[in-house]
Amino acid sequence: MRAHVAVCGIGFGHASRSLPIIRRLLARGHDVTVTSYGDGLSYLKASGVEVNAVTGVDYGRSPDGGVSVRWTILRNLLLPLRVSHQILQEMALIERWRPEVVLSDTRASAVIAARALGVPVLTLLNQYRTAIIHRKHQRAVEVANALIDLVPRVWNLSEKVLVADYPPPYTISSRNLPLRESEVRKVEFVGPVLGVRRDEYPEREGAKQILGFRPDEPLVCVLTTGPASERKSFRERVLGALEGIADLQVLFSLGEPGSGGKQVKGKHLIVPWLEDEHLALSAADVVISRAGQTTVLKSIAFGCRMVLMPVPDHAEQTGNAASAASKGLAVVVDQRDLNPDSLRSAVLSALEHDDAPFSFYAELTRSLGGLERVLELVESVGRCSGG
Repeated sequence: MRAHVAVCGIGFGHASRSLPIIRRLLARGHDVTVTSYGDGLSYLKASGVEVNAVTGVDYGRSPDGGVSVRWTILRNLLLPLRVSHQILQEMALIERWRPEVVLSDTRASAVIAARALGVPVLTLLNQYRTAIIHRKHQRAVEVANALIDLVPRVWNLSEKVLVADYPPPYTISSRNLPLRESEVRKVEFVGPVLGVRRDEYPEREGAKQILGFRPDEPLVCVLTTGPASERKSFRERVLGALEGIADLQVLFSLGEPGSGGKQVKGKHLIVPWLEDEHLALSAADVVISRAGQTTVLKSIAFGCRMVLMPVPDHAEQTGNAASAASKGLAVVVDQRDLNPDSLRSAVLSALEHDDAPFSFYAELTRSLGGLERVLELVESVGRCSGG
């Protein structure tokens, strides 16, 4: 079977979610082509995937790393042309490659290209429709949200929409998944799409020892994720507040593959990149991160309490963080209020969270088997198409 996988390139989350799908399809003997852009392109290349670059699209950000309506509008004045170019690039590759199935990880252009060429397409996502939120520029926000509401019409062109999240009422991205009655029939909640299982890694104490930490003390893991400007803002703010947890063990990933060496400051180990993020999650009692859905679901699957610092004015992350907190899985901190005292308070509060929600979600993760379900559907659609 020939499959084409088109990956959203904003940040690392979509690429890290699609990577195990790509690897497993290749391992099963299928031929796979991949497209992406931006951070996703870099991530996939660094992971050894042969990937084709396409024109990038993105939203605008303010100096503090938050979502900026003004800069989103300014940088996307030529958005129709960029999207059209992306669609043509996808169509050219699909025509040349002739796949039996296309899998789009939140790539509208790939859905449009596949449908235009009569190739069946599945869409993997965690936000069906997400409104922009902002304290100012309300008129601009209304216009932008009206345009955003056109995107679900594209997802609806897919054979099936696979939501990489837990089914209701346990969904983490629930605020980003308001579905109309006509859309429900196409949607399946497949659960987290993970390349590994928690039971493939040592228990927490053993994982701490492997990483060089004391097994009898809590370990805080700081994961720097998202697009470059968001990573920079997050890094600077958390590094500035670390003295608040100077007495706790900390593993801090700067989120920069291929950069500098590690630093040791007391009980804190700062590394440019985690070669095995899952081992770090196995060891971590608490994860401090943004509130991107992929990172949040990985942390939940590995039983990590969370301190979430969503990108300011980022509707998706704000919703994810609020949802995780309401389920007893996380403490939420506004980055504008972050300081040594607030960081310490949040971490200590997270450490006191009850085990029950984490045990429940661990079992739910195992029972859903998100990766296998996605592969099953991709192969089924491919076979029906003649692969």
